[in-house]
Amino acid sequence: MIIAKPCVTMKGTVISGYSWDKKIEVDITKTAQCLKERGYTIKRLFPGMMLILEMDGYEVSVYPSGKIIVKLLEDSKKGEEIARIIYDCAGVLEVVS
Repeated sequence: MIIAKPCVTMKGTVISGYSWDKKIEVDITKTAQCLKERGYTIKRLFPGMMLILEMDGYEVSVYPSGKIIVKLLEDSKKGEEIARIIYDCAGVLEVVS
């Protein structure tokens, strides 16, 4: 399941992917490569730690745990759409869907 909710510490949306069957782990480097191939701008990549990219005009941070933060986004439905693209590139979309 994908849960998107407003961030309590800053203006933005926090998205998390959950599964009862499998631990969610995102290979940040592999995910960055896939997103780059799909035309998204990679701003910073800290292998094994964090990926920062631009998607649909928003700055998005992705963590190995599957946590995603979309800065300045207040629409949780849009956050879920962004998360689905990222989780698809990470190879965990089927696990969290």
